[in-house]
Amino acid sequence: NTVPQDEKDQGWEIAGPTWVGGERNGGGIWETPSIDPELGLLYVAVGNPFGDSTKRAGTNLFTDSIIALTLQTGKMKWYFQQTHHDVWDYDSGGPPTLFDMRVRGQTVKAVAEASKNGYLYILNRETGQPVHPIKEMPVPTATTLAGEQPWPTQPIPFKANGEPMSPVSPVVPVDIPPEYLATRKPVPHFTPWGANQIFAPGMGGGANYGPISYSPRTGLLYVNAIDSPTNAPRPAKGYFSAFDPATGELVWQQVFEGYGQAGSVVTASDLVFVGTGSNIAGYFFAYDAKTGKLLWKFNTGAGVFGSPSMYVVNGEQFVAVSSGGGDRGRRGGDLILSFALPKR
Repeated sequence: NTVPQDEKDQGWEIAGPTWVGGERNGGGIWETPSIDPELGLLYVAVGNPFGDSTKRAGTNLFTDSIIALTLQTGKMKWYFQQTHHDVWDYDSGGPPTLFDMRVRGQTVKAVAEASKNGYLYILNRETGQPVHPIKEMPVPTATTLAGEQPWPTQPIPFKANGEPMSPVSPVVPVDIPPEYLATRKPVPHFTPWGANQIFAPGMGGGANYGPISYSPRTGLLYVNAIDSPTNAPRPAKGYFSAFDPATGELVWQQVFEGYGQAGSVVTASDLVFVGTGSNIAGYFFAYDAKTGKLLWKFNTGAGVFGSPSMYVVNGEQFVAVSSGGGDRGRRGGDLILSFALPKR
């Protein structure tokens, strides 16, 4: 139960006052937690609050959060909330990714998670503290919904040099067809929900369920994300980005047609594989993990919404990916495709 209901639940003294009005609902766990056996900690990404937002004034802990629990007892070690008082469906949907890196000459045990709110969050997984500044920045609060009490700030990641981090996909509406602009208004990020508004990321992301991958060879995090503004039903675009977690810099980014929802996998030969789903077909891509150069692509015939897997048979390496159907206008399919990597 990620949302404490009363004083009998762990974390009530922290979370209880952050729900004012009677409703304490939501906080589902959509993806697999991650474990650090050496630290004895379990890391959980928590989904959005649910119900009438006018009846839950406050930040609504522990929704839209990363929570670290002890493996032995389940006691909460730390938490970090990525979206306060969520009215946009900005889940922390993807599984936390654990990795070690060097920052300012020191080894940092880190955890990264990319939110549907469009930002990548990089924390010290021992303490829950941001590796680089994450600042509470003012956001719009004007609302037409009676009784709504928007939270006046949201946690925005910054780079080591003090500049804001690039989002994983656009956080303002872009490429909106003119016919929608006649009756609908693009609004700034984190504007309270209202009728006839176009906002980005849409309710599908930013980064959705796909895991982040990390390469100790390149030192980069690889994040797949969706650009599909709500209330502007144009075709979705995928944003696949490589970030340097030691600095917060965006190193390279590829944009393609379709939903960038699938997770990626990166190899010791500096290849990174990722898929996309569109209204016509899906594609499976291979990029140079250092430069982002497209090396190969394959039309899978249906959407790719799952993470690839690597395996070896008799010394030969393969990559496999699923290609299936579903909603969002995707073409149906039920394939698992396997490809051999070139022999050296």
